[in-house]
Amino acid sequence: MLSDEPADSIVLRDGSVFEAEPGDARGVGRSLMNQYRMWRGTPYQLGGSTREGIDCSAFVQITFQEHFGVSLPRNTTAQARVGEAVDRASIRTGDLLFFRTGPTRRHVGIYLGKGQFLHASTRVGVTIARLDDAYWQRAYWSARRVM
Repeated sequence: MLSDEPADSIVLRDGSVFEAEPGDARGVGRSLMNQYRMWRGTPYQLGGSTREGIDCSAFVQITFQEHFGVSLPRNTTAQARVGEAVDRASIRTGDLLFFRTGPTRRHVGIYLGKGQFLHASTRVGVTIARLDDAYWQRAYWSARRVM
């Protein structure tokens, strides 16, 4: 582990503490928090797939392969067709969240629980964002469950 943070919590950029959902029997939340610790701050790079620069779909693909043994396609459009559709009110930790960020642009992140998701942001790199942020509320498109 790269920090002194407890395994079930993360100190976010704004100084608040995010804690894993209670009863995370599958350990998904803990695995996602560990992934965030390893990648946090990695800059966004379209087409990138390394810690020198990564885009959103590569980050999701690598996370699911390394932590859950789930193979996902490389691009967001293809990832949006994998698994089963999930109603927004039923999303759970580990579900993929998809956003329309422009007329033809799509974005993907991973739901952490408590209204937050992990993603590779074009502005700040790998980070955690709030689903109830006005921008993400407007851009929300769909959710998929792949495990």
